[in-house]
Amino acid sequence: MATLAVALGPAAGAGIDDVPNPVPRALVVGAPLARWDFDAGVADWRARHHCRIAASDGLLVVEHDGEDPYLGTPVHVPAGDVVVRLRLRSEREGSVQIFWSSDEQPGESPERVVSFASGGDGQWREHDVPIDVSGTLATLRLDPVGGAGRTDIDWIAIHGGGWHPLEIAALEADAPTGPARVHLRNHAPHEQSATIDGKPVTLPPGITTVEVEVAAAHPLAWHTIHLESPGLPSIERGFWVYRPEDTRPEEAPISRRIGGLDVRIARDGSWVRVERDGRTVAALAPLVHAGGRLPTLSPVDATAWPLLFTGDGFHVTLGSDGTDVLTVAIEHGGTSPDAEPGFEGPVVRTFGRLEQGLLAGVEYLGRDERSSSRLDIETEEHLRFEPDPLDVTLPLMACVTDRAAVAIAWLDPSLQPTFAAPDFVDLAPGHRMSLRGRHVTAAIRVGPGWTDGGRLEPAILWAVRRRGGLPPCPSQPRPPEDQIRLSLAAYEGPIHDADNGGWFHAIVPGVRRMPEHGAPFADCASAVFRLTGTMPPLERLQPGGGHVSDPTSWFVSGRAAEWRHHADAEAAGLRGAQQADGSWRYDGPYARGHFENTASGVCAKPCATLLEHARLTGDVESLAAGLRGLAFLGRFRTPRGAQVWEVPLHTPDLLASAYATWACVRAFELTGDAAHLAEARRWALTGVPFVYQWSDRPIMASATIAVYGATNWRSPVWIGLPVQWCGTVYAHALLRLAPHDDALDWRRLAEGITVCAERMLYPDGPSIGCLPDVFDLRTQRRLPADIHPGVVVSLRRQLDGLPDGLFVARAGGRRVVAPFSVTIAGDAARVEAVPGLRYQAIVDGRVVDIESLGRDEIPLARP
Repeated sequence: MATLAVALGPAAGAGIDDVPNPVPRALVVGAPLARWDFDAGVADWRARHHCRIAASDGLLVVEHDGEDPYLGTPVHVPAGDVVVRLRLRSEREGSVQIFWSSDEQPGESPERVVSFASGGDGQWREHDVPIDVSGTLATLRLDPVGGAGRTDIDWIAIHGGGWHPLEIAALEADAPTGPARVHLRNHAPHEQSATIDGKPVTLPPGITTVEVEVAAAHPLAWHTIHLESPGLPSIERGFWVYRPEDTRPEEAPISRRIGGLDVRIARDGSWVRVERDGRTVAALAPLVHAGGRLPTLSPVDATAWPLLFTGDGFHVTLGSDGTDVLTVAIEHGGTSPDAEPGFEGPVVRTFGRLEQGLLAGVEYLGRDERSSSRLDIETEEHLRFEPDPLDVTLPLMACVTDRAAVAIAWLDPSLQPTFAAPDFVDLAPGHRMSLRGRHVTAAIRVGPGWTDGGRLEPAILWAVRRRGGLPPCPSQPRPPEDQIRLSLAAYEGPIHDADNGGWFHAIVPGVRRMPEHGAPFADCASAVFRLTGTMPPLERLQPGGGHVSDPTSWFVSGRAAEWRHHADAEAAGLRGAQQADGSWRYDGPYARGHFENTASGVCAKPCATLLEHARLTGDVESLAAGLRGLAFLGRFRTPRGAQVWEVPLHTPDLLASAYATWACVRAFELTGDAAHLAEARRWALTGVPFVYQWSDRPIMASATIAVYGATNWRSPVWIGLPVQWCGTVYAHALLRLAPHDDALDWRRLAEGITVCAERMLYPDGPSIGCLPDVFDLRTQRRLPADIHPGVVVSLRRQLDGLPDGLFVARAGGRRVVAPFSVTIAGDAARVEAVPGLRYQAIVDGRVVDIESLGRDEIPLARP
């Protein structure tokens, strides 16, 4: 029984905003103010955009076939916060939105909108949606999930009420056996009288902290705190208290030795403690529970291994798979197929200072960082403790501490993971990871800690291999010749810029074209040349236009010297910006909140560019600068900070993995130093959790999440929302790594990303052949801006063994660069080109003009 000890006052809660609250804030639903039942028609509701409405059998039936359907009604509800309640079923999965206006806030605005999940399975659901209204509510607008489909609404009601003014905001404890500090938040502007576990407490506005003595006769115990205030619904928060070092006398645990681990198992199946060299490094505590209740379990045979516990309808099997892996299988025979998940387990805890953390697709943490922080997302979506399973790219979560690297992998992607690092859910030390479901099977790897060489990347590799390796590559959506025609249609249609004869990088159909200036983009011209075999007749070129540089067009249009001038200038600029310690720095607006003014993404791209320049030109200054940059890059653990034009510097970022991999591969090729190859492998593994390794819909496998955060800290939130062009840059880097490393089938991973991009291309319509900037997995919708497909064209050519980009041959101090495959044999370079084509090569720094015979031989001067 918890007892109130002392009230400390509001100052004690300073900084508590940094602690996430895993319990949703309660709603207060008051008296009804308006209601629509649709028995007598649609009332004042009107279809306003991309939909039709009708009343049928007491339902409001909404049929929609456009991307942005919405309907609305006038209302007149007195001033104050309200709760919109509705009963709805939808055929489409995604977000339903409610917009509103008032006499003080006229018109519709993205500042006045709330969203909730539709379900998308055709089942009826009731939703309570609070809205904060200034003035008298005047209009209500409902936006179903876009696309072709039907939404049925049984009723809609507006009630007084809103968010509960009180909240149990956080729990803390300084020592395993000391009192708990319970932080209570009063959101109201006035004082509130309340009781906590029956003890009176006065709560001024803001945070008040009380101490609660938590006594337990067991190392693991469940406690519930009750907060009550007159005239308001009561609030409860339950939590586990776990003391891993509790050695009070009890029945001796069952012990097993697994490799270097000692596993202690409570005879009642309540907990498992994992020790290395006599020190607790991890625990499963509880092994399983249902709503805070431990099932009554007993071992079938305490001498057996695997060890089976049964009781209360549960079958729990604990075993091992290898020298450092525990396996857990939990089934509950009383759970019907239609029931909601009824248990949580295992709850895995790891102890010590956090060095790295991962929930694939959702969280990627460095030293001492907190999960569900507001450093990457400032809206309520920052709370990622219990993410939608669809947001998880690879069923894996892990925490690396100074004591152990603990990872959980599972096969069933429908299981609900939870992740709190450090633990803000229970009163327990360390970090908390768990699974919820009807049937749970998981493997738990307990590797060495950071101080003993433990790292996150081996856990990623283990999880992929445990699944049988990378998933099969998705099937190509169309024959190769149709793919070429589709890509070419983009350059001849939506991307074509009639003003300069070139191409836009991207467009937004019906809204605007992305502004471009100057000459046609060289990268676009290169793609058109590779697709057609003919260089477009252009008076000028400018560098860029693609997410991966392709200088081919310079070499097939007589401009190789001009390319060299631009490349040298870019490299000189990067060398000039490099700091004395080898780094590059960022001091722009998106540095806010990050612990330093640099990141792996800030440094990796300049390194890759400089080392690519050194590879193509032999420039020793670029080589030296690139290698200095890589020496600095080695200090980073987390891929982040590569998209600071819109995303915070702190945010985990796939492009950082891509550029770092690319740079390290080039360093290995240029120097032969195997340490660079090891780093390339490490950075390539950091990118794997950004790639979907499972799928339950037509376009999903090998889709790529760009960042684990949000644009401008707020919207869009990119978790679960693929941006495939970022994946294609990563795929380019993987194709460079693949010939040198077989830790994973990197080529297969690159091909999966490529095919997924090909499947995302617009098959027709105003953006035909373009790659959408965003692809919505839930609705399977392509979202602009719409980008030219050059990076996809390039990947497909590489995968099919066709020439792409620039080729380099080096031997005996000689260097030849050409737009086709080139080798050096003796005193000649041989180029496999196209008969009749005029192109240029750069031979030991000088430009050579060639009219191709198909297989061209270029004499080389003796060094």
